[in-house]
Amino acid sequence: MLRIDQTSTDIPARIHSENEIDLVFLLQVVKRQKWLIATVTAVVASLAALFCVLSTPQYSANAELLIDPQQARGLEVMPQLNGLMDSSAIDSQVQILQSERIAKAVIKDLKLVEAKKERLAQDGPSFLSRTLGVVLPFLFQSAPLSDYEWERSEIDEFGQRLRVKRVGMSYVIGLEFRAPDAVLAAEVANQVAEAYIVDQLEAKYQATRRASVWLQDRIAELRDQALAADRAVQDFKGKNNIIDTARGLVSDQQLSELNTQLITARTAVAESQARFERVQSIIKQGVVAGSSDEAVSDVLNNDVISRLRTQYLDAVKREADWSKRYGPDHIAVLNLNQEIKGLQRSLFNELSRIAETYKSDLEISKAREASLSKSLDTLVTQAKLTGQAQVELRELESNSQSYRALYDNFLQRFMQATQQQSFPVTEARLITDASAPLRASAPRTTLIVAGGTMLGLMLGFGAALWRERMNRAFRLPTDVERYLGLECLGVLPILPAATATTVPAGQSAFDSSAGIMRQAISDPFSRFSETLRSVKVSADVSIHSRSVKVIGIISTLPKEGKSTVSANFAQLIAHSGQRCVLIDGDLRNPTLTRRLAPGRTVGLLELIFGKATLEDASVIDPMTGLRFIPAVVPGEMVHTNEVLASEQMSAVLDTLKRQVDYIVIDFPPLAPVVDVMASTHLVDGYVYVLDWGASNRDLVANVLQNAPNVYAKVLGCLLNKVDLQVLRNLEDYGSKYYYHKYYANYGRDS
Repeated sequence: MLRIDQTSTDIPARIHSENEIDLVFLLQVVKRQKWLIATVTAVVASLAALFCVLSTPQYSANAELLIDPQQARGLEVMPQLNGLMDSSAIDSQVQILQSERIAKAVIKDLKLVEAKKERLAQDGPSFLSRTLGVVLPFLFQSAPLSDYEWERSEIDEFGQRLRVKRVGMSYVIGLEFRAPDAVLAAEVANQVAEAYIVDQLEAKYQATRRASVWLQDRIAELRDQALAADRAVQDFKGKNNIIDTARGLVSDQQLSELNTQLITARTAVAESQARFERVQSIIKQGVVAGSSDEAVSDVLNNDVISRLRTQYLDAVKREADWSKRYGPDHIAVLNLNQEIKGLQRSLFNELSRIAETYKSDLEISKAREASLSKSLDTLVTQAKLTGQAQVELRELESNSQSYRALYDNFLQRFMQATQQQSFPVTEARLITDASAPLRASAPRTTLIVAGGTMLGLMLGFGAALWRERMNRAFRLPTDVERYLGLECLGVLPILPAATATTVPAGQSAFDSSAGIMRQAISDPFSRFSETLRSVKVSADVSIHSRSVKVIGIISTLPKEGKSTVSANFAQLIAHSGQRCVLIDGDLRNPTLTRRLAPGRTVGLLELIFGKATLEDASVIDPMTGLRFIPAVVPGEMVHTNEVLASEQMSAVLDTLKRQVDYIVIDFPPLAPVVDVMASTHLVDGYVYVLDWGASNRDLVANVLQNAPNVYAKVLGCLLNKVDLQVLRNLEDYGSKYYYHKYYANYGRDS
């Protein structure tokens, strides 16, 4: 038997994702919902065919207009409209052709309202109008229409029948008008083109006349504004000392020249600094090392130093020669050493003088650099002020130029409009006249019926898929295992109408040998009975360690067949010769009591509280020997869960366990009340009854998730009220073969 870990408090994860859609699933949907798909397809296709039959034949006449922007170039009425037209301009002309102004002009010229009145007077209302008038007379009353309503009705109908579109990317606009009469369709299409051309001519004339008046006033205003802008520019230049030359502003030229001088001065400072530092390093080296002849000859190109260096080198050479020849203590050698020291002092004195010269040059260069830098900063500050003033000046000059350009442009337009006001020309001309069509253009029967069929198939399949997805109920035994992780103990078929006949009011079901409460006894070889036997076997296997088995029958919501299953299950056990007690544990809605023991005044509550004995509080079924303890509730009880969880209730069950083999308790539903959760310590196992095709699996899963102790003791589930014919279409081949050919039939065929 498939069971889960008793310590687990979570419903197992679903094996298959509900969003998984594959080809097999789609084929199963088509197979299960084939009648829905066929019905929707047939309805839509029939509606399409009916539409074609009832529709009045329509004739379409076509005309073509060319919007030629070159046509008006000869007279140049409005120069701004000449030249090439963009796509939006052509689209605008399409909207004008579809406007109410054109429709009114055509309706008036062809007297379409009067023609419609005469036609209705002769033919009467249409078949559809008469049908709706009969079916819904309060909505479709034939009240007389006013002239305005007639006109509005014709305008709306005219807009629906007229179709205007641009031909490709060309300047050609196609006109199509549909009418029940072919000649009328051609006349209206040609009249639309004529009304559009006349409307364009009138619009251009009125636009030119209004433009002339407006331009005249605008020119005077622009003249004053241009003069005022020019004066503002000159006044601003004088106020801010802004002087222009051919090379630009004077301040900009001065700034450029001064920047060049500053760069030159900085270069001179760098050179002087380098020479001074070199001489200083030579002097320092000579003092430290005591010999600087090589440094002097490498760095300084000075005649005095060169001469002193030559004398110094010659004296050093003679000193070395004499010291070798006469010895270092000879008087001549000593005199020569004094001469060498004198030459060294002369060299360093000359170097010090040159260093002072370089230092003076360096200070002069730095002073010049500082002066130029200060002058440059002053010019930069002035340039910033001038730049700010130039921003405002450029704005003033831009305004002046704009006003002057506008003035010249408007003056030119005014002269052209005044001279050519009497010659309006439109860019549109009719290039294809509409002629009366020979065949009707609508309705297209073949296309409409085929499209209706395809649409019906898509709608039918969509409805089938939606129905499959929206059906959140349990329909297959595998659904129980997939979505709850529990074993499906079997399916209980929906009982025939004759069997499901209820017992008359006030009479106990125990008084009858048939009926829905006696199904397991009256038809012991039925699938219903065999399924309940399977439940008993599963209970015996699951709780075989108990000598007396307390089995609770539960469901999610009321009216899912829980009480019927409880009564038949208990009778089946009692009928097999075993001692069994059936208890109505639903203290909120004791349905089982109303069916099996109506009119009783003593029951479970009196037994719990010690006000009655077991014999007084119970009813014995004469056919099976089943003992039934009803729930006699005088009124609405609030704390029913406390009663079921009480020690008195536990004591009653302990007493019954010493007398019987099985105790079957019909509990209230799980979702509305908490009575079942309060009784888990009293029950060995639960049998969960699911209403086939009705119990919402999300609700069931949520309820069991919130009641982990109940879930841990669920022996399995029963699918109740199953339509076997429908189940046969839902299950695969193996399940069909098992359930519908051999289930509960073995041994009954000869």
